Amino acid sequence: MEVALNLDPLSPIALYRQIYDGLRDGIIGERFEGGTRLPASRAFAASLGVSRITVTECYERLISEGYLETRRGSGTFVCSRLPERDLYASGITAEAPPQLHADVPMRLSRYGEIVNAPIRPPTPPEIIRCDRHGPDVSLFPNKLWARLWARRMQEGAENLLQYTQEYSGNNDLRVAIAQYLRKSRAVVCDPSQVIITSGSQQAIYLTARIFLDPSDYVALETPGYLFAGRIFASQSAKLLPIPVDRHGMQVSQLKKHREKSVKLVYITPSHQYPRGVSLSISRRMELLDWAKDTGTLIFEDDYDSEYRYNERPLPSIQGMVPDAPVLYVGTFSKLLFPTLRLGYLVVPPALHNVFTGAKLLCDFQSSSIDQRILADFMAEGHLEPHVRKMRIIYGNRRALLAESLQKHFGRKVTILGDHAGMHFLADFQINLSEEDAFARALAAGVRVERVYWPAGSSVQRPGHVQFVFAFASLSENNILLATERLAQALLV
Repeated sequence: MEVALNLDPLSPIALYRQIYDGLRDGIIGERFEGGTRLPASRAFAASLGVSRITVTECYERLISEGYLETRRGSGTFVCSRLPERDLYASGITAEAPPQLHADVPMRLSRYGEIVNAPIRPPTPPEIIRCDRHGPDVSLFPNKLWARLWARRMQEGAENLLQYTQEYSGNNDLRVAIAQYLRKSRAVVCDPSQVIITSGSQQAIYLTARIFLDPSDYVALETPGYLFAGRIFASQSAKLLPIPVDRHGMQVSQLKKHREKSVKLVYITPSHQYPRGVSLSISRRMELLDWAKDTGTLIFEDDYDSEYRYNERPLPSIQGMVPDAPVLYVGTFSKLLFPTLRLGYLVVPPALHNVFTGAKLLCDFQSSSIDQRILADFMAEGHLEPHVRKMRIIYGNRRALLAESLQKHFGRKVTILGDHAGMHFLADFQINLSEEDAFARALAAGVRVERVYWPAGSSVQRPGHVQFVFAFASLSENNILLATERLAQALLV
């Protein structure tokens, strides 16, 4: 084990004393836990740039004071019982050890304040997760992916393990994505407009960093996507909630805020999150006309549009008119598996350089190996059959979940949204608060997802509680068990 110590050769304190204090403080402060093996004196001296005698003297003094011990043939180790602890345990009054990590008040940035929120603890495995947004990874063709991985590694692993100069992403993958989007989503683009990102989340973050200054207005659907709102707020932007009805975002309400000079509109038009509705064609055109007239950029998050059940595919907003002021975003996290962490941005040509530069500053590059394998997966025609297969499975699971909820709750539940995507919103007509209903469901062994309303935009109807249900990764047995548990918990 290597040990890093802060040594100042210009300090009036001798190096011997600096090394001794650094080790002793590290032991008392539990940086080095009991039983930790320290480096051999020769190696430690070489790493610190001092003589071996200096290190040996420090070790011998710490051994004599009861902080270190030697084990024949094994080396030097931190003692499990320290002198200070023995003194405290025996009740002997002693001078308290120096406080090594005093609580120094640190002023967080606006970004730090936003992200400094409690992290949700892990959910116990016995809880049925109706809030897990992602595909059923048990049905992913692992063996096929492993073969593609092995082939790439055998052909030239050294190139895949190095930094790349394809700063916008692997060119073969960008070509495959552009072809796929032109065919399946009517997106108008060529490979030079595609930027590979680490999922759609990073695409939102990069957009916020590039376009938003403090106090800029961002219009977003309400209810909407929690993390998009938090990302925009972390850049000190002002959130402008625009209500959603059964035809999607109410563009007429957006147009009433002309004095606010909205800089960006975040929208999920193909399957609105969380209500599950699609933006009508007339509203899409209205939004595009308004954006061109006001110089506003549209962020089109197309996160799960591939999954529409017994309904015709919807074209992207990006491809509806020439030179649309649209950033189009998609992700493979929901199509294939979440840990792939690959998504893409389709940007107007004039924005290619700025997004590439922002990507470089953010994480330099996404995984070269994963990009190459995904490019092969798409080029060899494996993506579309996989999506078709999963569309059938997810469609059946959506139907089963809706039927089972209606079986248990009858007229006390309404399923909202189109027959599409990987989630739906359920409205329960029950005499419980959202807080109470959520707690009862969790106590019964089911975790549902609450609806996110930007500050000041919540519309809660008395006697109604709404929860989001993600069904794609749920087995049929868990769907039936979850709805049974919810009925027992909420029907009071």
